[in-house]
Amino acid sequence: MTSFPASPGRRAVAAILAVFAAALLPSLVIGGLIAGLSLGQEVATAALAAALMFVLAFAHAVAVLLPMGLILLSSGRLRWVWFALVGAGLGALAMATCAWPDGSGGALMSPLSSAGNFDWASYAFSVLVAAGFGLMAGLAFHAVFRAVLAGAAAPSPGAQQRTG
Repeated sequence: MTSFPASPGRRAVAAILAVFAAALLPSLVIGGLIAGLSLGQEVATAALAAALMFVLAFAHAVAVLLPMGLILLSSGRLRWVWFALVGAGLGALAMATCAWPDGSGGALMSPLSSAGNFDWASYAFSVLVAAGFGLMAGLAFHAVFRAVLAGAAAPSPGAQQRTG
């Protein structure tokens, strides 16, 4: 187990940077994908999708990943697999139950009477894509959080004693 003897200020900086990393990575990827697939013709749509993804991922990071990271840090079990599982699970759950920005509801929110003409393949694909974005957010949070805390544990180059 790796311990991170960081000051409360260093933990706060690590938490803030990790939350922004978890929000920025998925939003930049989805914005870039939309802009790239439309060959730059729909820049406003790409920017709107990136902004919506940033808000969603930021809320996910603050509400779930940050408390989880601080709890795991205090118990000494800061492992990437927990962040990957929770990120992917929450991304998939959000897509399965909530409305996506295009206005269509998830399968659990749609009326049961229209289940006969429901496109299960595209729904499963969209849930997997959302799980991928959640996975990205969880891993980005863990990587930045751990890197900032590990930087606090490493001695600075100027702190070495010179003998001679």
